[in-house]
Amino acid sequence: MKYTLNVSAMSAPFFVPSSVADQHIKLASANQIKVLLVFLKNVSVGTSPEQIAEFLRLPISEVTDALDFWVERGIISREGSMVEEKTVEKPVSKAVRPTVIKPTREEIAALDDEKISFLISEAEMKLARGLRDSEIRSLCWLYLDHGMDVSLILMLVEYAVSEGKATVSFIENTALSWLDAGVTTLTDAEEQIEIRNKRKTAWGVVLSSFGMEYRMPSDKELEFSGKWITEWGFSHALLKEAYNICVDKNAKLSFAYINKILEKWHKEGIKTVEETKATAKPKESKSGFGAYDKSLVEKLLNSDD
Repeated sequence: MKYTLNVSAMSAPFFVPSSVADQHIKLASANQIKVLLVFLKNVSVGTSPEQIAEFLRLPISEVTDALDFWVERGIISREGSMVEEKTVEKPVSKAVRPTVIKPTREEIAALDDEKISFLISEAEMKLARGLRDSEIRSLCWLYLDHGMDVSLILMLVEYAVSEGKATVSFIENTALSWLDAGVTTLTDAEEQIEIRNKRKTAWGVVLSSFGMEYRMPSDKELEFSGKWITEWGFSHALLKEAYNICVDKNAKLSFAYINKILEKWHKEGIKTVEETKATAKPKESKSGFGAYDKSLVEKLLNSDD
């Protein structure tokens, strides 16, 4: 069957670099392609990761990961308005990572390193397929440039497979987050994985408390969930109460606002919904007029009416 372009659908075409189809489309995931297309469609007017996430109904973390994927391949630049909005939100102490230069296949082969050969063969076994060029370069980059132990990299590959995210971007981002957290041993990595698993369990509790259907969380939402459930030990009832207060106040869900509520309750040692009600009641003044303005009361009492 032959397919042809429907010319009538070309009312508002936009530019896509040919290298996307020629070089990168086989390595890019469906979401990475979607994010790029939305970015390119709006490049003249500008857009933000948050707007793309809302339009595609994706977690913001997946959108920023996709943007990083295209930055590394030279398709988009961090100097544009879109990516600068993403980097501005990062702490000042963390500099934007420079463009990554990974070793080439020729450079890797020239090293004749037995550990690299072992890394590649074991990774292929864990993935149950041959490694792509980009994957070989990425794993060797972690080993050569960042000094990650081969056993640690292989554990990361196995973890990525178990999460259903055996992609270059997920492996690299997770590796860099481990390095930032000071992970150097298998025990350290196991602790990081355990923390994330607990946060994922906590995320399920949060969704249930908020009456929401399941969706993939962002990294920040996972962090909030772990803090509320694992660290602070809030119950289903208190989470629901904080959610109700947030929605009543703002007419929308805000994890940051709920975090402020729960942080206040945590500092005050509140453990039940009844205690939140008690602290919300206005304190009576010695005059017995509670929260009313004293001068206003005196004015009313002295009125001739």
